[in-house]
Amino acid sequence: FLTMEGKKFSSSHGIVIYVRDFLERYQADALRYFICAAGPETADADFTWAEFVRRTNGELVAGWGNLVNRTASMIHKRFGQIPEPAELQDIDRTLLDAVEAGFASVGDLIAQHRQKAALGEAMRLVGEANKYVADTQPFKLKGEDPATQARLATVLHTLAQAVTDLNL
Repeated sequence: FLTMEGKKFSSSHGIVIYVRDFLERYQADALRYFICAAGPETADADFTWAEFVRRTNGELVAGWGNLVNRTASMIHKRFGQIPEPAELQDIDRTLLDAVEAGFASVGDLIAQHRQKAALGEAMRLVGEANKYVADTQPFKLKGEDPATQARLATVLHTLAQAVTDLNL
């Protein structure tokens, strides 16, 4: 069962969320995400507005949204399109391999009807991609020399591939 702020949902007692009202303020994807991530799957769960906002801002916006925005912005600013990669380094291959393996793991979890675990694995991979950004620091790869441009192209191509593969 799903409760709200520790109380059983009841329209007669005013413990209710009307979808129409919810969608006037929030995106449907945020609700879908929250229900999948924190909703009842094998045990009761409690909906709180504080937890909804925390997960939306901390996981969807700061994790996934930030990754997609940074990737798209850097690609647009520096190349205008997804660049062709130069030779991949180990760190690039590690991310791409992790995303590929994770994609298979997410599929297996969904096939087992374990949506919460599948979403957790997908968000873990988002964290890996954000760590890749922190480790490779594409925002510091400036200059017009060919080696720097090639490395930047490879990093941004790798990120674009990861974002495409992780498309939540």
